[in-house]
Order: sequence, then C-alpha cells, then structure tokens
Amino acid sequence: MTYKQKDKSQSVKKRLTFREWLAEERAKLSKMSFGKAVKYIWQYYSLYIIGIIGAVWFIAYMIHRLIVGAPEYWLYAAFANSTASAGNNSQIWKDFAAYSGYDLSEKKIEFSTNMYFDYTPGRIKGTEYYNSFVALTDTGTLDIITMDPEQLVPLGQSGRLMNWNFEECAALREKYADRLIWYTPSEGEEIEEPFPVGIDISDSLLVTKYKVYPQHAALGIGVNSTRLEAVKVFLDFIFVSE
Repeated sequence: MTYKQKDKSQSVKKRLTFREWLAEERAKLSKMSFGKAVKYIWQYYSLYIIGIIGAVWFIAYMIHRLIVGAPEYWLYAAFANSTASAGNNSQIWKDFAAYSGYDLSEKKIEFSTNMYFDYTPGRIKGTEYYNSFVALTDTGTLDIITMDPEQLVPLGQSGRLMNWNFEECAALREKYADRLIWYTPSEGEEIEEPFPVGIDISDSLLVTKYKVYPQHAALGIGVNSTRLEAVKVFLDFIFVSE
C-alpha cells in the first residue's frame, strides 16, 4: 500500500447509522448543562429545526386553506373512465342544474370527467387518479362515482364506497333493489358476507341520451358522502322518462 493510499483509507470515516448517531448525540448532551445543551443543539441543528417548523407550518396552512377555502357543493359527481363531454357546463350538467333547481350562486354542482383508473386485481392502473379518488372520498367531497360495473365492484375492497346495507341507504336500497351490484369480500376481510356497493345504471339517460358511457355503467356513493338527498335527485334525473 502506498503512502497516499494509506492516507486516503485512514481519512475515510465510518458511516454511522441513525441509531448510532442518536446514541452519540445523547451521550454528548448528557454531559452538558441544560444551557450548554440548548446552545449546542441550536448551533448545530438550527437549520434543521427551522426547516421542520417551516414544513409543519406550511402543511397546517395548506390544510387550513383547503378547509376554509374549499367550495361548497350541492353534488360532486365523478364520471370515471369516460371521454365524453360531461363535465361542468356540458349539456348533462346544464340539464341536471335545471332539473334540480339548485341555487348555483349558493353552492356548486361539480361534474368531473378527469379520472381514469382501474382498481380491478391484475390490471390496476391510473394510480394518480385513484389517489385523487381516495382524497375526494376520504374528505367527504365526492358523492357519486360512475364507471363500468366490472370496474366499480372491486372498489368495494378499498372501503371507499358506501355499503348500501347501511341504514342511511335504506330508501335507495329499497327503490333500486333490482339494480344492486355486489362486492364479495376475500377471505380474511373484516366483512365476510357480500354487500351491495352500487347499482347498475346501464339503461339510464347517462348512457342512452348523454352517451357518457357506450354501453354499461354503474354508480357508487362515496362512503363519507353527507349529501344523499342530492344523490337521490341525481338518480331521479337520470331515470326520469323523456
């Protein structure tokens, strides 16, 4: 080994694990007075502390903005995996707004077509859109999601579609009993018996008149939706006789 090689190898410090580093820092601080410990922490870690405080403040600020600044909705519907013109200010949106009679100066009606994902086992795709669906559902923003029945059923596993056996769905379950579509839990899931996660709407105006889907469609309700009356109005609208 040459002198340079030896010098270089001796200059390389052992890389500590986080646990080893933490143990060393604790040992140092334990030998210091409280005042010296505070001074040491601030001297060496002030930038990290400021960064963490800033990050926490930013997250809290963004959450506050989302909660306070979030628009209020009469209904939030997502027509997933559709390339039809069915978003805000489309013909179906205008017709529903007129049918419902909702005051749009007070709250919004949101029809979103910007969601493309498939949660079916073996062909899962569109993770970023699924994450959007999760966020909208978990915050109680999303009321309705529509897609092909084969794609809707697996969402029952996510726990983010309302179980139509819930008491709050009793009226809807009774009215659309012949249209229910069911999710069958896999072994080991908390709920063991099959339960309804939506209804088939393939013969509704959503398909026959507005062509949001070419042939088949199903509708599920976001598990945290608090606007079931508006969901009922929407269902009356898409099943109304022309």
